[in-house]
Amino acid sequence: MGRFNYRARDENGKLVTGTMEAENKISVYMRLDSLGLMPLSVEEEKPSFDLKELFARYQRVKYDDLIFFTRQLQTIVRSGIPLIAGLRSLEEQTANARLKKAIRDIYQDVDRGLSLSDAMSKHRNIFSEIYISMVRAGEVGGVLDEVLERLAGILEFQMKTKEMLKSAMRYPLMVTVGIVVAFFVLVTFVIPRFAALFKGFKMELPLPTRVLLLINSLVQAYGPFIFGAIFATGIIGYLYFRSQSGRLVFDRLKLKIPIIGPILLKISMSRFAYMFENMIRAGVPIMRTLDIVSRTVGNEYIAQKISEIAGKIEKGKGISKPLRESRIFPSLVVHLVQTGEETGSLEEMLREVSTHYDREVTYSISRLSAWIEPVMTVTLSVMILFLALAVLLPWWNMMQAIRGGT
Repeated sequence: MGRFNYRARDENGKLVTGTMEAENKISVYMRLDSLGLMPLSVEEEKPSFDLKELFARYQRVKYDDLIFFTRQLQTIVRSGIPLIAGLRSLEEQTANARLKKAIRDIYQDVDRGLSLSDAMSKHRNIFSEIYISMVRAGEVGGVLDEVLERLAGILEFQMKTKEMLKSAMRYPLMVTVGIVVAFFVLVTFVIPRFAALFKGFKMELPLPTRVLLLINSLVQAYGPFIFGAIFATGIIGYLYFRSQSGRLVFDRLKLKIPIIGPILLKISMSRFAYMFENMIRAGVPIMRTLDIVSRTVGNEYIAQKISEIAGKIEKGKGISKPLRESRIFPSLVVHLVQTGEETGSLEEMLREVSTHYDREVTYSISRLSAWIEPVMTVTLSVMILFLALAVLLPWWNMMQAIRGGT
């Protein structure tokens, strides 16, 4: 299988160029002819180092890029434009090099007879499991345009949640990094200049100064070992929390952190309800839906509970009862799901859950942002006060002693 660059003209005489994978040139000519194109030239692509292709391989596909692609694809499907022609047009409009290459591969695979979902499944680093599963359900049910509309809504919801969290954590992260850097500079460069002088004072040093000198002595004597231990602990912790058991422990602990834990739980509940509702509407079977939703809630502990719930549902226990028995889902979720089961309006109730927690997440993050700034300001002020007292108090005491002696 090789890659061939071709030049052809369509039925209107417009020049069309592109790349196609095929066994040989004859296969390319035959495929172009089946597409209604008149081949002008076909040349096999020689393997070479392509900086653009290397950049495209590692370029990140942002939510904005994927949302634009999904919205445009929905328009193409709804308007009845042939899928291959529509994807070729999308390739030309896409600025992201990595997504552009994926679109080209997809329409070439579709041209070879693969379904759209199967072609997308070759690019799981761009299209998530939920994306591929919903597209497949839309193809089977003949409602691909509706599914793509819901997918765009899901992507916009995920982007909004992520941006809200990043916005809330940006300030405390910057302040924390600033404090750590300032403390490192003081301990490494400033304090050693005063240490010998302070130790020569024939008087008892204030407590802040003694603490600072102790820190300086430890860093000077055992600095490499301390930083090595911190680095090794960080690497071990990182490797452990990347493992299945480590993620489970870490995600369970996150839910117990004061203030932060309840917000993370609300985000997971909102994702659970939103994904669940949209996949049911798209016609995805409930067991498959729970399997996919468990991987999109963003918490391994809650995902494990959802998997346990799926097992109980498969045994015929309904949905609301396993939710209640899991002891992780709030009573509001359980109550609304139970109401939806009894009245046959499960989709509407899940939408209510999603709307409620979406609103709660917005309020909670706003309140968190309002609290973080004064807390970090006080923390920074206390640290600056401590350092100022540690450096200035000995001089103050010395001046008092000199005045008393005279």
